[in-house]
Amino acid sequence: MRPLGVTLVGFYQILRGILGLLFGLSLLLFTGLAAKLASLAAEGRATGHFFGGFGHLASLVIILFALLHLISGYGVLGMQNWGRLLTLFLSAVGLVLLLPVLIVVHGIPLAFGIVNVVVILYLAMPAVKRAFHEQRHSLRMAA
Repeated sequence: MRPLGVTLVGFYQILRGILGLLFGLSLLLFTGLAAKLASLAAEGRATGHFFGGFGHLASLVIILFALLHLISGYGVLGMQNWGRLLTLFLSAVGLVLLLPVLIVVHGIPLAFGIVNVVVILYLAMPAVKRAFHEQRHSLRMAA
């Protein structure tokens, strides 16, 4: 049986993945439009191409991380240890990326930072690690 906290972490990862996909796809759409407008305003100069390429690259990185969040959420919900480790890694990366913003300490970035810390601490608890390993061993014995 999966602990309630693991279920919550799994659904949180899936929610982060869905929101990340929506943000990345909208960024991809709007940077394409902004790049066209910038190239018209700059009369075909390289600046418009640079910002358009940078926007596309940023949106693709966001989409990649969103897909990793979806995969890790699936792994956590399936009680797979790789899902737990991937979630730990993604939460640590998220925390490191939020550190410059957390210096200001306000609002949503602070909430995301706290949630990342809670996820890391929860998934690193010995009882939770043991639950992931027991789930794997019970599946082997059933086969």
